[in-house]
Formats: sequence, C-alpha cells, structure tokens
Amino acid sequence: MPTGGAGSSASDELRNETLAGMVRHLRPSWTPVSFDRVTEGVNTTVVVNVITSTGDQTVVLKTITSSHSLAADRARAEPYVLSLVGRETIIPVPTMVDVCENHEIYPTPYFLMKYVEGETFAHDHAPTLPAAVRETIFREAGQHLAALHSLGPLEETGDLIGRDGTVAVLDTPESPSYDSFHEWLLDSYEETLDRLLEDGGYFPDLTEDPTRFDDLVPEIREYLRETVPKLQPPESPTYCHKDYRYGNLVVEPETGATRAVLDWANLMSAPPEFNLAIAESKLLKPDLNTDAEAAVGRAGELRRALWDGYESVRNQWTFDEATRKRLRVYRLAYRLDTMACLPFFAQSDPTLEDRESRAAEHRAFVAQYL
Repeated sequence: MPTGGAGSSASDELRNETLAGMVRHLRPSWTPVSFDRVTEGVNTTVVVNVITSTGDQTVVLKTITSSHSLAADRARAEPYVLSLVGRETIIPVPTMVDVCENHEIYPTPYFLMKYVEGETFAHDHAPTLPAAVRETIFREAGQHLAALHSLGPLEETGDLIGRDGTVAVLDTPESPSYDSFHEWLLDSYEETLDRLLEDGGYFPDLTEDPTRFDDLVPEIREYLRETVPKLQPPESPTYCHKDYRYGNLVVEPETGATRAVLDWANLMSAPPEFNLAIAESKLLKPDLNTDAEAAVGRAGELRRALWDGYESVRNQWTFDEATRKRLRVYRLAYRLDTMACLPFFAQSDPTLEDRESRAAEHRAFVAQYL
C-alpha cells in the first residue's frame, strides 16, 4: 500500500459515513465510493476512490486519531511542509488537495492528497531486493535529504509543529528548544538512558525484561558525556525528516526510483548529519545468507551511495573527518532509541519475534563504541 508509514491501527474507529462526510466537506461535488484503510501507523489514513465531474480519482485522506499529546500540533505542520517541499525542492511528494484545520464534528486537522501509484517495500524485504534497486533508493535518499536540508537554516533545535499556517520549533517545559544541538543531544539521550534503567525503555507495559540493557547504560552514558562535548559544532539546524524509511517510500519496483516520500508529520529541526545518521540506520538492513565480512562491505557500498547522492545536490558539502565523527556518534544516539523501543518494535514487526536476537544485535553495535 503506497501510503506506507502514515496509517492507523485506529482507522476503523471512523465509519465510512464519517469519512465520506470529511471528503465532501472539502470537496462538496465529489462522491466517495470506496474506502481502503491503511492499517500501519499511529494515525488514520484511508485511500478513497471518488467520482468527480472530470472523472474518477483516487485520493488519500489523513486525519489525526493518535492520543499522543503532540499529534495534532505535528499534523498541522504536515500539509504546509508537503506544499513547501513539493514547490521548492526536487523531492517527490503527494500533491496536496485541501486541508481542514477545525470542525465541530470531524477529527482535525485532516487533509486530502493525491494518491501515488507504486510499491512500498517492507523493511524485512529490503535485503532481498536487487543490488541496483537498493543503491538507487540510497542514492536518491541522499539527494532528497540534501534538498530538504537546503530549505534551512532554522534558528533552534527541537520538534517542529504547525502554528499559524507555518512551522515552528516547539518550546515548552516538557519539550524545550535548544540553541546548541549537542546540548539537546546530551539532554535527550540522558533521558533515554534513564528510561532504559527505570522502565526498560519507552514501553514499560510491553517490556518483559526491564533490566535487559542495564549493564550497558553506565558505559554508554560515560561515553556520550566524554565524546559529545569534544565534537566540532555541526552545521546549523534545518528541516529533518525523522522517519525516512522503506515504509514511507513509494518506489518504482523494477528500478528503485522513488515516486513519493511520505509521512511528513515526524519532523524536527536538527543538523543535516543527524538526519543522515537516522535515515542510514533505518534503511540499512544486513543482507541475508551472507558472511559478516560481505555484509559489512555491502553496508559500506550503500552508505557510499547515500553520501554520493547527498554531495551531488549540496555542492559545498563534504564528508570530512569532523563530519564522519559526528555521524558515528549520532548513529549510536539513534541506536539508543531503537533499544528503548525494542518491546514496541517486537510487538509490531513480525521480523522481531526473537527479542533476544535483536538485543544481541544492539549489544554488538554498542560494543564498537565502548
């Protein structure tokens, strides 16, 4: 389903009659005739076939049903960013149709966008893709992220939300903004380490072994405290797509060419290297049935494709030694997020049935730093 990462496990809460009314509220002359719910994700996304005066069309309705405290604020940024990215960059995104900010009955904000034909690969399917297809996905990922980052700089580091028809950096006591990215990094991952120690991660209700990583936490904390302050300052913060992964890409299956990048609600203001580290980590998955040396070599080839794509768009950018050192530390920071979310991923991803195997992978990764 091309709308990959923007779906909802709560989509069945909205009846067809409600969905039809939401479409007609924005386009009174359209007649919705069918609804195909996307079951992945934390919000509601529905593919809707409609009859219009110019013929049949397929559109996507996305609305916010997540209970997360920032869900609505983040959602208000998505239509704006979709329009901005589509207008100002080379990044392929779905065309915006219309948005509803407030309504007495319907859940808001919600918006309509045009459907994009193509295929969305599951993460566990990635290692089986032809080498040329994977390299194309990585190279274009670099190009897309470079184009996105060129829209900046932004003044502060923090989560991006919608406000007054544009985007702004969130600044609250619970989610403060920062002038220094590395101060944000240390504070944020001190909190992550605390959660690992106290609750076994971000999903204590799903955690069957809350002490799984307790022995690693002190060493990781010491490493970050010693290493991060010594890093050279990164480039100024800019727009970062924190969920650039296979599930949020509509691609041409034969070539790997990206037809659309989806799910622009999970944004933050951060340096380009941080976004590159996250995207690389989410796109890389070890090749199956290969020895360790071959897997490392393949990962290096895909990383090079990502970097080459990035440099081809940002001509003044170089992956110099200081940049590579920051990237290495930022990869560890992202790994801490995946460790803290292991129970949730194990519940929602059928490839993570063996939590101990995935925990062993995390341990092996962290061991490179300690």
